[in-house]
Amino acid sequence: MSTAPADRDLGRPILDSPLVRGAMWLRWTGHDGIRTLHQGADPARGWTERDVDGLDGWVALVDGRIVLAARPGGGLPEPVVHAEAWQAGATLHAALAQHPADQDEEDEGDGYEGDDQEHGLLGGIRHRVRRWAAGMTREDLQQALHRARVDERAADRYADAGHEAAYATADTIRAEWQRVRDHTVETGAERYDPDHDTALQHALRRERHRRDVADCAREAAHRAGRPAACSPPSASAWAAARHWGPAC
Repeated sequence: MSTAPADRDLGRPILDSPLVRGAMWLRWTGHDGIRTLHQGADPARGWTERDVDGLDGWVALVDGRIVLAARPGGGLPEPVVHAEAWQAGATLHAALAQHPADQDEEDEGDGYEGDDQEHGLLGGIRHRVRRWAAGMTREDLQQALHRARVDERAADRYADAGHEAAYATADTIRAEWQRVRDHTVETGAERYDPDHDTALQHALRRERHRRDVADCAREAAHRAGRPAACSPPSASAWAAARHWGPAC
């Protein structure tokens, strides 16, 4: 399987198509060999990529798997490889039409959720825990985790109706101490260093990716609300186009 775009450092997205039935194509400043297809601000439904797994050309991917087609005359399916990006895009559209993505599924991956900030990864409870933990030894981290567990049990025992937020906060603090302690032990580090917290950096990258896609979705929606600057392409124009959508 190929790594999902949200898990890679692709740079910043650039809107590469007009909004069509809520869908948009994005290209990326740090990787010219990828185009991602999004429904609004949702994660990529699929993407097209050049030179994947040693294949010479563009392929379509859904859930990280290359779209396959049966060989003429039978035999095992083989990857559908195209010379141009727009051809792989057409293949991706066809594959998604046959197997629509479930837009209700939650995006899995880093396991983080927002806390008391709009972007919990960048501030709030978890950020404070990481700041406190910076430079702590594994023994110090274990003691801090023990105290957090005690606080969590106390909050759970004495939480009154209408004051559930106290337990939720204690649970979030305990969970982050647990993650920081586990990360430090698993990596064999003597002390916790947020700058080398790979799980944290991965989560921050995914958060930045989500915000960038949302910004492009707003831009696409804004452009869609303007009077059309040119007419939609004909079938022949679409087939001849190198990039997604008409060139206005």
